[in-house]
Amino acid sequence: MTTKKIDARWYKKGNTKVGAIWTFSTLMGDSEYDTCYGKILGTCGSHCQGCKNSCYVVKSYRYPSVVQGQARNTLAIRFFLDKAVEQLSGYVRRARKKPVACRFHQSGEIETLQQLLAYSQIAKENPEQTFYIYSKNYSVVVPALLAGFVPGNLVVLISVWHENGIKEYNRVKHLDNVKAFVYMDGYDYSKHGLTVNTMCNAYDVNGKLDHDITCDKCKKCFNKLASCKVIGCFDH
Repeated sequence: MTTKKIDARWYKKGNTKVGAIWTFSTLMGDSEYDTCYGKILGTCGSHCQGCKNSCYVVKSYRYPSVVQGQARNTLAIRFFLDKAVEQLSGYVRRARKKPVACRFHQSGEIETLQQLLAYSQIAKENPEQTFYIYSKNYSVVVPALLAGFVPGNLVVLISVWHENGIKEYNRVKHLDNVKAFVYMDGYDYSKHGLTVNTMCNAYDVNGKLDHDITCDKCKKCFNKLASCKVIGCFDH
């Protein structure tokens, strides 16, 4: 690993999907990437199952700057976690114009409990700000939620695809900062007792993005409405 100073940074400009939401991303997948910092392994590990070949992040990697930025953030939270908390929390606290919300891991996945606790600390230090994150790392997020480690202003969306994640979501669905984000491809979730309340309308059944529906306007994934507790989304 390079000895160059590693900073953790929000991406504040948004994009055609999220709109005016700050995002923090790390390297996707379970592959190794050649970066200006050296070779770095993606953060998804075994959680790539079910989505590796259709991950929406892949197409953004045609831009080298995206890979380099996510590589920097990956190193920051792996090796300089305390400093990353200080930096990310400070950016939010000092912002004159606060973001609609802040999303952890637009790309990548939580790797350790320590990382989730770090994100929770950032949320605790900025109690008036909304944060959210999607995760398939059930073995980390579910016990942390049940133990009360995750503050209410950090919304955790349990990623569900087919039978994966249903049991885990049911263990924490009583918490008002927990939602399910469900992969829709015709699978009958009702047979497993899961009812999708609403759909992510940003994508149609063919995965085409509606540029007029951005996350900062929609807010389904980070509000506290019961009508948005279980959100379905088509493959994109």
